[in-house]
Formats: sequence, structure tokens, C-alpha cells
Amino acid sequence: MNSLGILLFIPLATSSIFDQAVKGKCIPIDIELCKDLPYNYTYYPNTILHNDQHTLQTHTEHFKPLMKTKCHPHIHFFICSVFAPMCPIGMPQAVTSCKSVCEQVKADCFSILDEFGIGWPEPLNCAQFPDPPALCMKPTEDEITGGFSPPRVPSKSSSSSSSSKPTGCPSDLVDVDPNDPKSHCAFACQSNVMFSTDNKRMVRSWSIWFAAANAGVAVFSFLTFAIDRKRFRFPERCVFYLSLCLFLSSLPYLSPLILDAPIRSCHALGNGRSYLSIGTFDNSYCLTSFLLTYFFSTAAALWWLMFSFTLYLSGGRKWVPEGIEACSSYVHFVAWGLSSLATIIVLIFNKVDASELTAICSVGNLNSIALLWFVIVPRTICIVIGTCFIVGGFASMCRERISFRTRGTDTSKLEKLMVKMGFFCVLFILPNVVELVCQCYKFMILTQWTRMTIDCKQQSGACHRPTPPQAEIYMAAVISSLTTGFSCLMWVLSAKTVHSWKNFIFCGMCSSAPVKNPIEPSTRPLLEPPTAPPPQPPVYMQMTTNPQNAWRPSKVV
Repeated sequence: MNSLGILLFIPLATSSIFDQAVKGKCIPIDIELCKDLPYNYTYYPNTILHNDQHTLQTHTEHFKPLMKTKCHPHIHFFICSVFAPMCPIGMPQAVTSCKSVCEQVKADCFSILDEFGIGWPEPLNCAQFPDPPALCMKPTEDEITGGFSPPRVPSKSSSSSSSSKPTGCPSDLVDVDPNDPKSHCAFACQSNVMFSTDNKRMVRSWSIWFAAANAGVAVFSFLTFAIDRKRFRFPERCVFYLSLCLFLSSLPYLSPLILDAPIRSCHALGNGRSYLSIGTFDNSYCLTSFLLTYFFSTAAALWWLMFSFTLYLSGGRKWVPEGIEACSSYVHFVAWGLSSLATIIVLIFNKVDASELTAICSVGNLNSIALLWFVIVPRTICIVIGTCFIVGGFASMCRERISFRTRGTDTSKLEKLMVKMGFFCVLFILPNVVELVCQCYKFMILTQWTRMTIDCKQQSGACHRPTPPQAEIYMAAVISSLTTGFSCLMWVLSAKTVHSWKNFIFCGMCSSAPVKNPIEPSTRPLLEPPTAPPPQPPVYMQMTTNPQNAWRPSKVV
């Protein structure tokens, strides 16, 4: 790649490559790197350097390392169309690539030059390329647009070999199994198929910041419950497990700090090519990130559902915390059991895939059906049913508040609890609704892109890709999933929490004074030694004044 530095010394051209200063002619292409183009004739003299083909071939060699990177599917065609523009027989003129082709190549390949401190070469300046309806070339899978067909006559050997060659994957995709016509065309590792390098850099940097904040507030909420567990009972205990799930599901988004994207999300073939993992468990880092993101995010949605259900039992059905705790085993079974079942089903059907944008393995990154049934539908059910339970619980609490105020009872504590629950529910439901909307957009995009990329071999090679998706919407889905931890912080944020942490930090390591254990009733002696003299028997005074009628003891017979 160091030879790319020679690009800095290519002479600059001040005029457009399409300005025909002198009359030219069409001659056969003699540049070695450009002999496999869809056309055989180029325009002479070249309007860029005004040299012969031998000199142009020397300049083209400078771009050979960039061509080998295959940073764009049409990088080879684009560079050759600049140094050897097509010359239609019958109307000699230089016909090169369209401006849109130049912009696409620059968007994907500029980062490679920038790593070596090299700017975009002036001969490849996109401002000098025309746009339709002007005459220009735009390569696709099976045609070159511009109002004409390229004047190339295929030989017999090439035609026979092309007819017998089976349809494969596009150049920027990796054929997982060339012998299987129904195998996947996986995304090449570190390729820019749906998103540009700038999009990936932007999303990954923002996700790291939000993941760190979400993990911080979630682990603080978890530790607050851990140091004072007697203070929190059901339904508050559900927030304890919810914060734990949110903390663990945020960890894969912090992995770019210690691991590169190819290590986390790519799988290598025997021929040296690597691709984004899809339906394989060979990458242990990919499998670990899937378990953390999918299992614990699903468990978080279920713990939210259990919180709303126990809140309804407490507020709507007047269940006491002891009664809910007696049934807590069923609550744990639903939350952990259903999330484990969903994870096992995903692993059985090999639906784990890596995201091109975040380089994190999960479900539904490349498969629209898996995204619908394993992400969108379960989350929607949890949010809708949980919201119904929340509304029912709040309605019952409002009726109790009105009843208490009618009897003149103080309702300040009840009102504070209702406000806390309201903020908690809004901070949890709102990001999840935004994430579901973004996931629906992602589902619509994948229904178009999957057929033209992953399943391209099944389309007989005619894979015309649609418009690239909006990276901002994908980023909104990621950030929304990394903000639900603030709802747990809202729940535990109070003066009691400050007091609990103060006691834990300053008195947690101190030895408290010994406290005398009172004697239990079962071990207390029946007769205790007296601590004072026994009381004297009462003295009865005679209430008569007649001595004759005084009481005299009778004789006992």
C-alpha cells in the first residue's frame, strides 16, 4: 500500500476530461490492467495526460494497490474508464463513467487513502464527470447505461465459458458455498454494502457513549437493591432484575474498546476471504455478544411485563407483598424461562447474524423473517400487555386516592408513589416504542435488501440493489435500546437511596456494638427470680361501731 504515495505526483489537469481540444480517433486498448473491460477501443489522445498508452499504463500501475483492495465493486472499471475512456466507433469521443459512479467509489475508497495521508487524486475529481442525459457509463450487473451498447465482440472461448459458468455472488459479497446454488451470499468483512464507513464510525462512537451511560445507571440501580434488599419487595423487586438485564445487554456495545470489528463479527473461509457471520457459531465472540444482547434484552422485556403484572395485583387486586412473594417462583419461571426458550429456538434454527453497522451479533440483522418473529412480535406483545396492566393498576390507585381523601386520610405518600411509577413507566415505554418503530423500518428495508444480497444466487444473478437505508434510523434504534436503564435510576433515586449508600460506604466496614439478644418466649424460664420483696397481704378494717354486734368466730362442727 506504500506505493499509493506515488498518486501524489500524478500531474494535475485543469481542463475537464470531456473537453475535446483536438480531433482524436479510436484505437484498441493497450493498457494491460484494462483489457478486460466491456469495450475494446479507447480515445486517443487521452484528454487527461495527453500521453501515449505506454505512459498511461505506467500511471495506471500506481492505482493497482487500490484496485486490489476491492473497496468498491466497480473500482477497477472506474479507474480504467478514466485512463482508457471508451471510444464509440463511428463518433470518436471520450466516454467515461458518470458522476454518480465516481461519488460511490470515492465514498467507499477514500478512507483507505486517508489512512496513509493521501488525498483523493485530482484526475479522479468527481466534479469533472458528467451526469445523464450527457453521454457517460454507469456499470451494473448486466448493462452499461448511456444510450448505447459497448462495441465489444466476445470471442468464442469467452462466450462458451460464460455460458457454462454458474451464477455466483456479486464481487462485494462472499459465496459461502460455491457448489450450492441456494447458499448465502454473505457480506464481505469490513465491506460497505448497505452503509458507508462514515455511518459505521458515527453509530459505533455514539453507541459506546450511550452504552457506558446505560450500563452505569443500571449497575447503580442493581447495587442499590443489593445493599438494601429488605427495603424493596414485590413489585419493586422486579426492577432489581430488570436493571441487571439492562446492564448485561449493554456490555457488547462496549466491546469496540478492546476488540476490532473483524474479531467480533467475521468468519474466515479456507480461501482466505472473511464475511460477516450468518448462521454459524464458529466465532465465540459473536456467540457471546448474541447471548448478552438477545437473551438479556428479551429477559428485560419480560421483567417489565412481570413488574406491570405484580403492580396490577398489588394495586388492582389488593394483594399483599407476602402473597406475591409466595408466588415469586412463577414470576421467575416466566421471565427467565421464556427468554431461554426464545434463545434456544434461535440457536436451533441458526438465525444468529452480525450487523454490518455495529459489528454486533444478534437476531434479524440480515433476515427480515427472524427480525419479525423473534424481535418485533415478542417485544410488541410485552409492551402492549404490560401497558394494559399498568393502566389497570393506576386506575385502581386513583380510586383508592379519591376514597382516602373523602375520608380525610393523608394521601401524600400514595401520590408520591404514583408520580414515581408514572415517570418510570414513561422512561421505559417511550424508548421501547421508538425502537419498535425503527425495527419496523428495518424490517421493510430487509425485505428488499435480503433478496438482492443474501439470496442473490437464487435470483439468477440479476441483483439490482435498492436505495441504501437511512443510517440515522438504525442509529435511533440502537440508542433507544441503550436508554431504558435511566428508568431504573428514576425508581431508586430518592433520599432513602442516599441514606442507604451513606450507611454502606461509611458503616459497611465498621463493626457495630454488640446487641444483647432478648430471650425468646420459648426459652424464657417460667418463673423468674424476684427483684423486689413480695407484697404484704391486705389488711381489712372492721366496719361496725356496735361492740355487741361485733363479729365473733363461730365454732366449727
